[in-house]
Amino acid sequence: MQTPVMERAPQARLERRRNQLLRERFDAAETLLKPLLGSPESHNGAAFFRAMNRLHAVYPDLSPSEIEALVAAVVRSFQSRTVGR
Repeated sequence: MQTPVMERAPQARLERRRNQLLRERFDAAETLLKPLLGSPESHNGAAFFRAMNRLHAVYPDLSPSEIEALVAAVVRSFQSRTVGR
């Protein structure tokens, strides 16, 4: 005698990211910062400072830590693309 197999209904995926505002602005920030941070040679302190200033001018409602997180995410995105070449 076979026992019926109970199938589980797929659960809704829970969003683990907390700051949705930064996620929504990531694509625009990446486009905005590509001239400053698009090449690995430009990843230095002065370029990061200019990138943070540019984002602050465009998004004055973001806190300094949010701007820093957004710049770091854009840099990681550029770095992952150059490593994969």
